Amino acid sequence: MSIPAGDAISVAKQLPNGKSYVLKDFPANYHMFEHHKGKADAPRHDVYLFVALVSVLFQSLSLMPFGSWEMEAMRASANTVLKKPQREITSSMGKLLCTSSTPSPTRPAWTKSEKPEKKNIWAKQPRLADHLQNAKTYVAVQKSVSLPKTSPHIQTKSVMWVERNNHLRDACRPASEGSFPRWFRDGELVWCSLAEPIVRPDECDAIHFWPAIIEATGILLHDVPADSASTPWVVRQSTACKVKFLAIQRSYLLPDAMIIPYQVDVIPSTILQPIVDRPVPEWDLSPNQLTSFDPCPPPPGPLPTFSDALTPLALALQIASALSGFWSLTDEWDAKLTLPPGVRPPPPPPSLQSAIEFAGANNANMGSISSGPRGQGHPTRFQGFWWGGERIWADDLVRLKVPRNCLASMGAQHIFAPSGPGPKSRSLAESRGGDPTLYGASSRGVFMKIDTIFLVEGSGKRECRVTGMLYELADLDWEDHNLPRIGDSISNGAPATGQPPELPNPGATGGFFALPSAPAGFKFRPILAPGYEVVMCPSLISGRYYPPHHAAPIDNTISRRGHSPTIRSYVNAGNRASLGP
Repeated sequence: MSIPAGDAISVAKQLPNGKSYVLKDFPANYHMFEHHKGKADAPRHDVYLFVALVSVLFQSLSLMPFGSWEMEAMRASANTVLKKPQREITSSMGKLLCTSSTPSPTRPAWTKSEKPEKKNIWAKQPRLADHLQNAKTYVAVQKSVSLPKTSPHIQTKSVMWVERNNHLRDACRPASEGSFPRWFRDGELVWCSLAEPIVRPDECDAIHFWPAIIEATGILLHDVPADSASTPWVVRQSTACKVKFLAIQRSYLLPDAMIIPYQVDVIPSTILQPIVDRPVPEWDLSPNQLTSFDPCPPPPGPLPTFSDALTPLALALQIASALSGFWSLTDEWDAKLTLPPGVRPPPPPPSLQSAIEFAGANNANMGSISSGPRGQGHPTRFQGFWWGGERIWADDLVRLKVPRNCLASMGAQHIFAPSGPGPKSRSLAESRGGDPTLYGASSRGVFMKIDTIFLVEGSGKRECRVTGMLYELADLDWEDHNLPRIGDSISNGAPATGQPPELPNPGATGGFFALPSAPAGFKFRPILAPGYEVVMCPSLISGRYYPPHHAAPIDNTISRRGHSPTIRSYVNAGNRASLGP
């Protein structure tokens, strides 16, 4: 193996050409090594020069500039020893690498082979210009075809928020074994059932629930013993939530059956009274004291005492009370739509009496319940809002604070009268000697499916409004043939005469996300005339509606105020499990 270091140094020193130069000897403390890489029968030979004083290795291509630097003290070439990449060293050599090299004993010299003479492929073919000149270009005349213009009622820029779509889909998911539609959403304030209640000494009362914030939702996998001998267990999945208990900053993984909405339950006065009566010196609100409290310790550890739980519970209740009093609009979008001109009313009649009657009728129509955001050309809308500790989206079914008997109890313009009792309810009332009219929908609440959330701008302030259809709970066997039905009163999907055109919501999900299931024995009945909707202030909203399949475990949990001892092990086993998507 030969490395033309001497020739490279001669070029750098501008020695006479035509001679072959070699190094007489290496300087002191320099040693050369040959490094074999690759297979044993056909290794690759790499030559390195080792400098003992500075512990630096130089590859074979680095020997030539380094030798020149040693001989001529060329400080500009010293960068090659400062761990520069090899490709930079090679590219900077320039003229030094142009010296002739001697073939290696293990690698023969490369000889330039003679390439076969290429045939002239264009000799017997026409020129490209002649070929293009003879080609025919297609040109034709036809009737112009234009795509239809986009309708002004279709939103192309504002789309449905992904989080809203997922939450509404989870709510519409059908119930199955061990799984229910997911009604709890990230960031919501809920009550979490303790694995074992914290019992008050010498009393029958106990702390059964703790306020918490939902951090994440997912699927909880757990094994259940099977009856078959070949399969000792069966894997089940159920919806679960990762929750963080307030005040103590501890997270747990709980199934949905152990979580209830915050508005469902309240702490009884028998638990609040010991908090009020506790002396001030006994209150220790230091972070270390609060975080050290664990209401669900892993077995077989001792359960916390009632006295130790009062301080963190009082702080948790205060935090939850503050959170439930706030609200905020989210996911703003601008409905920039070009509305068609409305239908102009006919000119007033010439007579004075007819003009007065026409003006009175026109003023009455201005106060219609259907007047809302339809006249705005660029309203600011929102896809959802936080209402206390609940996450509410457009297309959610919510409960209203107004009872049915306070909302047009005898019926009004565009509002139907409350539905009466069905045959079963009527017979039950008559058997008990009661008034059958009290068993109708007037004794129940009112619900609203939110369609639009918007801002009303004007008069120096901005106010929020929500629109949608109102529903009542009617008996399942109740029928009224006098009231029109939605399918019978609307033909070809057109709204009633004089009704402004429908403004779209991002995602247009009104028809996709159907109403949730009503309680057993009841059905949701719209109480507004077809083509009309209500516009109201959100302060009339009480909260989201939770279907009966979720209300059943809630009622059982509150009535029993406790769980079996096996749930404690189940909760702690779930904390060690993984939360799937």
